[in-house]
Amino acid sequence: MKLVMFDMDGTLTDGFAIEENCYVLAIEQALNLPGVKTEWETYTHTTASFCLEEIVRRHRGHAPTAAESRAVQARMVELMADITRRTGRRTREVPGAAACVRGLLQRGYAVAIASGDWEATARHKFATAGIPFDGLPSAFCDVAHPRTDIMCAALARAAVHHGRAGFDRITYVGDAAWDVRACRELGWPLVGVGTTPFAAHLPALGVTHLVPHYLDFEAFLAAVEQAEPPRAVPA
Repeated sequence: MKLVMFDMDGTLTDGFAIEENCYVLAIEQALNLPGVKTEWETYTHTTASFCLEEIVRRHRGHAPTAAESRAVQARMVELMADITRRTGRRTREVPGAAACVRGLLQRGYAVAIASGDWEATARHKFATAGIPFDGLPSAFCDVAHPRTDIMCAALARAAVHHGRAGFDRITYVGDAAWDVRACRELGWPLVGVGTTPFAAHLPALGVTHLVPHYLDFEAFLAAVEQAEPPRAVPA
């Protein structure tokens, strides 16, 4: 059995502008911390939990408490839901994503989710976007800060879910530079997805296969089978 593991934000769901603003506002409003630094590439780990920890340490000199983290997550979900009620803007699927997940399962692939988001906010985004999430092995930044640790946790859960010691092939699907770094570290093939400037830069980072979306399912399947681990790029 082969495993296809997906990132979420920008890979399966498309609502970055809304979600980034809600993440920042949730921290500012729930914790009364203005001036959140949003250059996400400068954070050691680009996950919701680690960025929150760095932000709180920068302002207060210590990590956030569990209650503070829960407060930020709850406020973020409230803000996203409020935007949808007021404006109709919401998290949407990357075109063809939901059908792609169902198609992979029908073809006998194992599917898992490994995201740098919190599970609570991820569940809201998946439900809003109509992505079939329930029942899929998954791991989020609740379990670890480093993306590689989240991916390995999702792999372990997928193995337990399918009653296997491992998989014949693991292919990760992502859209950003941090996905490239993680797959290069783990030695996993990576399929890039998207049409954003982030995604367009992936081939220059050593990604062998890039698709704009999932509407051509057969083309995506071919990429899953042919992708290689990101190649080393000369400094």
